[in-house]
Amino acid sequence: MAARAIFGELGRGGWLSHTLPSETTPGAIDLRGVCLLRECSAYASAIADISLSEPWLGALPIYLAGSREQRDRYLSGYLQGRLLPALALSEPDAGSDVSAIQATAQWDGERYVLNGRKTWTSNVGLADFYVVFARTADSAGAGSISAFIVEAADDGIVLEKRLNVLSPHTVGTWRLENCRIPAARLLGQLAQGMNIALAALELFRPTVGAATLGFARRAMDEAVTRSMARTAFKKPISEHQLIQAKLADMAMKIDASALLVYRAAWAHDAGKKGIGREAAMAKLFSSEAAHDAVDEAVQIFGGLGTVRGMAVERLYRHVRAFRIFDGTSEIQRLIIARDVLHAAASST
Repeated sequence: MAARAIFGELGRGGWLSHTLPSETTPGAIDLRGVCLLRECSAYASAIADISLSEPWLGALPIYLAGSREQRDRYLSGYLQGRLLPALALSEPDAGSDVSAIQATAQWDGERYVLNGRKTWTSNVGLADFYVVFARTADSAGAGSISAFIVEAADDGIVLEKRLNVLSPHTVGTWRLENCRIPAARLLGQLAQGMNIALAALELFRPTVGAATLGFARRAMDEAVTRSMARTAFKKPISEHQLIQAKLADMAMKIDASALLVYRAAWAHDAGKKGIGREAAMAKLFSSEAAHDAVDEAVQIFGGLGTVRGMAVERLYRHVRAFRIFDGTSEIQRLIIARDVLHAAASST
């Protein structure tokens, strides 16, 4: 089933109502609940997780910075599975360095006119609206970036290509050519786009860790079952010490990942202002640990683990991207180190 169809089913089944507060579910975001949803979804199917998570990432900036009118117009449709959101942040020359964004939004006296290229946009060509980050001043740096809501029906949207990637993401490159949108589609305040993007990613990262935790749990379950069924040297390979060592390492890293993921989510739910360090640790450790767990699962399966269509083979393709998307492992290490150094400097 395509991601768009799964997204609709999630809305009709009420699952999206657990991702954002609404009139029927008031309060703040239940980040532990979202993490649990992603963990369970990823365990079952990577495309189920993507159908849940990528629209949520597109909706987050509107939840965080949108006006009442913007929330009513876009988020109610999202929660029902009718309106598919997408986040348009990255560009060909602006990935980890978001401040290098080159897309522009010029005010012409009546409307904002957007121009520029975006890439790695999830659900490109499928989404009903995009949260686009563009430069609203001639100066460089993060302080000149603003956020806008662009609807799929707007003139000036040109789809260039969809990218054929390892994981089942529908991502692609597209551009805006004199795309004119009303002032009411400015999200938050002018020049606050970077803050909006970082706040959304901070909330999203623990859930990325949760998804990779789901991958790791599935990989371990598959590996355990295979090790007990496969024999070598006249006994199940689960009785060989080297296999037991692999399973022990997988179990240890899975438990450590779970603790980091749900600590970050708990910190948010308990009201902590700023969970950058906790979120980065959760995303970094869990994505790296899941990659190790899946790799070891393939090893335990032997040649069968490389056969296309096997669960561990699918996991091997799906898990790799999670060390890159939504902030690379290298960027997470920088976030953690800066927080460590800031804390040390503040205490002296």
